[in-house]
Amino acid sequence: MRKTTLLFIWSLMISSFASAQTSTEQFETESVGSTNFTDNGVIFNTLSTVATYKVNVIQAGGWNGIAADNRFIDNTGTATSQNANSSLAIKTTSNLFKVNRFWAYLGDANGNLGSAGTVTITGRLSGVTKFTQTKTTGFTASTGSTNGYTLIDMTNLNGQNYSNIVIDELRITIGGNFRYMKLDAFTWVKDSSIVLAANDVKTFKKETRIYPNPTSGPITINTIENTRFEIYSHAGELVKTFNAVKGASQADISDLPKGIYILKSASEAHKIIKE
Repeated sequence: MRKTTLLFIWSLMISSFASAQTSTEQFETESVGSTNFTDNGVIFNTLSTVATYKVNVIQAGGWNGIAADNRFIDNTGTATSQNANSSLAIKTTSNLFKVNRFWAYLGDANGNLGSAGTVTITGRLSGVTKFTQTKTTGFTASTGSTNGYTLIDMTNLNGQNYSNIVIDELRITIGGNFRYMKLDAFTWVKDSSIVLAANDVKTFKKETRIYPNPTSGPITINTIENTRFEIYSHAGELVKTFNAVKGASQADISDLPKGIYILKSASEAHKIIKE
């Protein structure tokens, strides 16, 4: 019964605050060599495995989804024949997101198109894999009409729609003979309604107690184990973090504006009202 009530509350929050904003990052205003980018007020970090991915610039070397542009993310200089299965992760801690599509240029160690390879796309939330799919066909083999870029459409990836899944990390891993990857026109959704989807709300076997709620600032968190908590605004922005010890711990949100916040750990989430 308690779980059903919690899901109902989250459903109300979804309908009350729904304000999804779709944005496309084209990297044209990002600094060359940067390992992060900012779009629609959200900072994304780019995390690399095997090869190193950064913002790069080549005249007419990118693709904004309609025409060639200049800046993109790639692993130039580290795309060698030995560096197999490199991956690029796009991750944020300030706002959860959904992904509609992105464009990827996929080549061998010399950047040549037409190699046989694979692309695995994985979405994660708080370190938990929410989906993973491997694309094995349909890659652009010549510059042609898309400047050599392949559309990765999350609304129809291997026949499935992953564009409505809330994540905080998108990981793209190239396999087979692919060694070089450029990424451009990253289209994503900033969902200002909640920081977790209803089916991502979990609870401990014994419920954590938070009081008073509503609060003018001070709150007590009574938990059954040492737990790290994060507080998000209803716009999905991380505004405060703190560690609670087993038993009763004190926290204070007096410095935050009045409104609705989400107190979130790795396994549960609670709505807090600041008066």
